[in-house]
Amino acid sequence: MAKGPNEASAAEPISDRRSRPPAASASARRALELVAVRGKDVLGVRHVLAEGRAHIGDTPASIVRVPSGELDRAAPVIAEVIGARYVLHVPRRTRARLHGADGLARLLTGPADIELQEGDRAVIVIGAVQIRAQIVPIEIISRLGASGLRWVGLIGALYLVALGICAALAPRDRARLDEGSIRRAVGEAAAQLWAEHAPVP
Repeated sequence: MAKGPNEASAAEPISDRRSRPPAASASARRALELVAVRGKDVLGVRHVLAEGRAHIGDTPASIVRVPSGELDRAAPVIAEVIGARYVLHVPRRTRARLHGADGLARLLTGPADIELQEGDRAVIVIGAVQIRAQIVPIEIISRLGASGLRWVGLIGALYLVALGICAALAPRDRARLDEGSIRRAVGEAAAQLWAEHAPVP
């Protein structure tokens, strides 16, 4: 029996999803972006790069401080990037929503592991705190190669040449104002304004 256009197929389990590495360009890398919010307040933001981890709990390195009573460990790992895999760890007694790139939404209860793919969004709910996760591109601008340094040097040299040309073309004698010309102009403008707005006797 054929399915209608609005009917979805059964969702496959999260653990059965295959890892496909995200497409990355030469100038961009991918990171797992985590945003911790309580209501409308943003409590913390982390971008987890390759072989990185993010924790929650009462430690200073946590993305968000959560009382240890709400967690099953002191500072559990909430997310990590292993090679080309972007994994969220849903702690025990917490809920999670996964909005897949395929348009299907899934609800989970921890403990569970969610492997995010490109275009997926996930939300982990721990008490009043939500941790939103997605894969985002990160531009690499901190490392300038030899060609980048050459371009910066060329632009700097062109700027200095333009400044030199402007200095050479500027007139040598500047027009000088009489010492009293500014005082006379201000006095005339004040007299004109006073005449227009003077009180009528």
